[in-house]
Amino acid sequence: MTIKIKTILIFTPPAFFKLCDKIHLMRYIFFLLALFFTNLEAKNQPNFVLILIDDLGLTDLEAFGGEIDTPNINSLAEKGLMFTNYHTSPECAPSRAMLLTGMDNHKTGIPMIPEVLPRNLRKNKGYEGYLLPEALTIAEVLKKSGYRTYMTGKWHLGFGGEHFPSLPVNRGFDKTFILDATGGDNYSNHSYLPYYLEAPWFKNGEEVQLPEDFYSSEFFIDQMIDFIDEDGSKSPFFAYVSFQAQHIPVQAPKEFTEKYLDLYQDGWSALRERRLKRAQELGIFPEDKNAVNSLEKHPWEEETQEEKELLIKSMAVFAGMLNAMDFHIGRLIEYLKNNGLYEDTIFIITSDNGPEGNDPRDHATWRAWYETSRWNNNLETLGEEDSYVFIGTEFAQAMASPSHLYKFHMSEGGLRVPLIISGKDIPSGKYKGLTFVTDVAPTIADLASSEKEDQMIGKSLKAVFNDFNTDLYKENEPVGLEVSGNSALFLGDYKIVKNKPPVGDSKWRLFNLKNDPGETQDLQMIEPEIFKTLIQKYAEYVEKNGVIELGESYRWYDEMTINTAKRHFMPYIYAGSAFFFMLVVALIYFFRRKL
Repeated sequence: MTIKIKTILIFTPPAFFKLCDKIHLMRYIFFLLALFFTNLEAKNQPNFVLILIDDLGLTDLEAFGGEIDTPNINSLAEKGLMFTNYHTSPECAPSRAMLLTGMDNHKTGIPMIPEVLPRNLRKNKGYEGYLLPEALTIAEVLKKSGYRTYMTGKWHLGFGGEHFPSLPVNRGFDKTFILDATGGDNYSNHSYLPYYLEAPWFKNGEEVQLPEDFYSSEFFIDQMIDFIDEDGSKSPFFAYVSFQAQHIPVQAPKEFTEKYLDLYQDGWSALRERRLKRAQELGIFPEDKNAVNSLEKHPWEEETQEEKELLIKSMAVFAGMLNAMDFHIGRLIEYLKNNGLYEDTIFIITSDNGPEGNDPRDHATWRAWYETSRWNNNLETLGEEDSYVFIGTEFAQAMASPSHLYKFHMSEGGLRVPLIISGKDIPSGKYKGLTFVTDVAPTIADLASSEKEDQMIGKSLKAVFNDFNTDLYKENEPVGLEVSGNSALFLGDYKIVKNKPPVGDSKWRLFNLKNDPGETQDLQMIEPEIFKTLIQKYAEYVEKNGVIELGESYRWYDEMTINTAKRHFMPYIYAGSAFFFMLVVALIYFFRRKL
């Protein structure tokens, strides 16, 4: 440092000293020092790789108790910090909005997935259905600090690109290749829902077709490597890889599926017990606590042989898809190592919600579309191109083990998912304190030495790096959640939860998660004062965030049917109405002329 300052002063013209007094000279020196330390700080800024896995349960990853090979993620978990009590929202789009902004979902414009948002609510603030301009993404924050920003994969923060300003290329990302929908085929641009005629793909804001050799997990990593490589190492980067794995349709190349064909022969209850035992051994779930057995009314033995074979193969495809994703993550890691970028990179790996328990055959419109579409569910080629694979309700519940329920629900199975932070200056170990999806953006900002935006309600997880016994959230700090009419609030060790039918009954329940992480005992009648306090805190959350009560009649799958019909047929109705109006006007004009 001294040498650099001396060098600069040597080459400063003598006339400079004649023109400047001592105060000016001191200012000059302080400017040089500030410039030096600013450059030094920039060089020390870490790179970030944020990996979001779709519909992944707490124990799906091997490091958290799963049986599927994920060696690259395991390696990062072993070297880094595992958060075993991390919570997100129960639906993908709200979780993604909260992840990227550190804000409550109702402040971002994404109260639920856009496809199930009632049209009559879209005029209300916070219910627009696309990411609002004032909801700054972490990419926008990091760009202020000189970061290059990239994204590949699923965006899902709008209506299929209909609201162009909300696409990631306009929200702080320099280069993007994204899917702006809830999901899609992993081999083509075929939509997995009748809501979209084709999956809407965009490169840097321009709508594009996919290459013929497309497989989502492989392609996202290829694109991300290209983005990073094109710009070299001139400044730190933020890379957001948002995988389609493990979302419906579950698909994987044959070579990844084959190794798991015999793994799930004994059914969902056996899988649940294996996951529970392994999670206890790893310290993910306490050995002395109970867990709800939601599968006792659905014995595996009662399934037909044909249905068993389909489910066993579907689970093998699920395992193969996760294995394939991990393989391609390994390719990105190898690229970073080969180019001297790995040691300066922080990896953040998590999921948007718990496992997908929906069976499309349970919903009439979805089923009719599925049965008349191009999908081929031949058992032999299941999981390959044009196949439509889902694991079903019971296996989803088993995979959420030891938690209760799964995606779309506010029980722990829908909210409690893995979080791993690993890499440059990150300690290794497990943090068991309560953490939330809104904590990720402020953590990245903190680690990047960027200013935390006032909008961010979450906390920086950096606060627990030196002391894993630190309570990030104090007993008087509530965290509320509401998505699609399902609700929850956390306060200290306690949680209230309400799930709508058909799985729930719209009644509040109270649990002590420290003593009962499996949500087995409702304490509402035993601890009425605590229950009353949490209900009041939830009412305050509703008021503060503009949450709208959806009513008992709301069902997300019914709303999707309505929105699908309006999306496809309303333009024709409008056109027909306009034609009819012009015809009437023309006839009136004609008859007046005749008269």
